[in-house]
Amino acid sequence: MSLFIAHRRTAMCGMALLAGMTLLATASPAAIADDAAPSTRAAATVEAVTGTADIAASSSSTSAPATATMLVEGKEVKITAPSTATGRVTAEAAGSRISMKLPGSAGTPGLKTEGGTIVYPGAAPSTDLAVQPTTDGGVRALVTLKDSAAATERRFPLSLPDGAALQEDGFGGYLISETTGDDPKIIGSIDAPWATDAKGRSVPTHYRVEGDTLVQTVETSADTAFPVVADPKVSLGWYIYLRFSKSEVKDLAKATMPTFAVVAAAMACGKIPNPAASAGCAAATGLQAASLWSQAKDAAKAKQCVEWKVTYVGVIKDWKRYKC
Repeated sequence: MSLFIAHRRTAMCGMALLAGMTLLATASPAAIADDAAPSTRAAATVEAVTGTADIAASSSSTSAPATATMLVEGKEVKITAPSTATGRVTAEAAGSRISMKLPGSAGTPGLKTEGGTIVYPGAAPSTDLAVQPTTDGGVRALVTLKDSAAATERRFPLSLPDGAALQEDGFGGYLISETTGDDPKIIGSIDAPWATDAKGRSVPTHYRVEGDTLVQTVETSADTAFPVVADPKVSLGWYIYLRFSKSEVKDLAKATMPTFAVVAAAMACGKIPNPAASAGCAAATGLQAASLWSQAKDAAKAKQCVEWKVTYVGVIKDWKRYKC
């Protein structure tokens, strides 16, 4: 799971404490040496899925294995990994603080590895945990199911600012909102969950909320290749992430250039809960239609998905293709 500190949404926003999206694998878990240390194996498994390019630099202290502080859109964001697998990941920015308890059942101490991942090997039966603060002001909380004996349901108790609540974002994730109505104040988000098996295949996964606890279920089967890496991501958001599935990318690619902006805005921008951001996104789509349309066509040919990175006022800052 990921925490993010930024006004963002995961396909739309993610949560400001944890953030997560599936990235192209950079290595195969099967290639890890059998005699490698547990911490090395735990880090290599998750980094094979997430990569390390966006892991934020962090420092250690007596109270935490890693604390990362960064500037995101001109504001300071601080992410802290807990000292043990039963502790809480925290994210702080602009006076807001969000925390999420890791689902460890053993008090495994956290260890920061060379790539910047903080690992908690053996945090629960057949399960490793890991935390990755990210350069965009978020943090991924990663659960590795090492074999079929691992529990497929994980619980992440949340602590939100006073008055804040979760609301579904329509894409499988949640917005963290301090107000309700037509113009909610969104302070963060929880990205839609993802899970990937040892062969790089997506594994079905979903969330539900029970009180103040986020519950993630990973639907493994007899065909699942272990280990499986799953992630919830939370952020205190500066960004909204609009994601397009393979079928949506095909629809975008089929549009003609004159109609692309209208099709794309209807498909994504209208789902952004903040009216200013929704309007800004629609305007930005029109201004950048040629580049966005070209990317959609390339992604459709490669059978990939597309993600747009949008500021909270609707400016499209970046877009990319990714394996899905």
